[in-house]
Amino acid sequence: MATETLRPNAAGDETSINTQYPSSGEHWDKVDEETADNDTTKVYNWQVTSYQRDLYNLPASSGSGTINFIRIYFKVKSYGAIGYAKPSLKSNSTVTDGTEVSPSPLNTWITYSQQWNTNPADGQAWEWADIDALQIGVSLKAGGTSSDAAQCTQVYVEVDYTPAITEKSSSDSGSGADAVDSLETPEAKSSSDAGSGAEGTPIQSAILASSEAGFSIEALTSRLLAAVDTGGGVEASSVETEGPLKSLFATELGEGSDSLTAKIEMPIKGGGMKLWT
Repeated sequence: MATETLRPNAAGDETSINTQYPSSGEHWDKVDEETADNDTTKVYNWQVTSYQRDLYNLPASSGSGTINFIRIYFKVKSYGAIGYAKPSLKSNSTVTDGTEVSPSPLNTWITYSQQWNTNPADGQAWEWADIDALQIGVSLKAGGTSSDAAQCTQVYVEVDYTPAITEKSSSDSGSGADAVDSLETPEAKSSSDAGSGAEGTPIQSAILASSEAGFSIEALTSRLLAAVDTGGGVEASSVETEGPLKSLFATELGEGSDSLTAKIEMPIKGGGMKLWT
């Protein structure tokens, strides 16, 4: 899971809340701060007992993957009498207000949030194009006295999503779990390929040429004999032309393991046999 936070950066399609503090600037810049500044900047419905709404534009998203839900946060308070507030959003041409809250106790800033698992404009899963066109805001309604106000100092949206997974190719280097992923590719490793962890496993199938150096069992079992080698199979790779055993019988007939076979010689004189070892 991952989240991307988007904050107001321009006025949206509706600026209906009747008061802002300070009076200079725009409504959106009173609610855009990363850390809420409470009474330093705010918008508020002053003495009107029906809802007034602001909508704000957002910067382009930078996320990718599958969107799970969005959640709008809004920090509000009641002044003079208990007021009311709702989170608001506009997707496509549809404006949606969330569930009403009544900030209490009086004159206390409280942060609320509301989550939308699907786009209320069409009931479908959120797409990144929806997020890039999204406007968020707040709706405020004052209480019933002559000096009350419902106030808001901060609004933002969090997009919760599952990042896309990038598949490893056979040429990617990695270790641990990354190396295991590379085994799923159809490309085989050659004897010159480098790897680590499980990624190096396919190298065991490479066959060493007679000019290559090997280690441990692969030098005994995988080596191909050059044309000048005598014999066949493993015995010839162990008993080379210049090897100490083979040189003992350089004048003997035979090849390969035959050259290591004990020879029986009939003596010129006397009886019996002499066994060469």
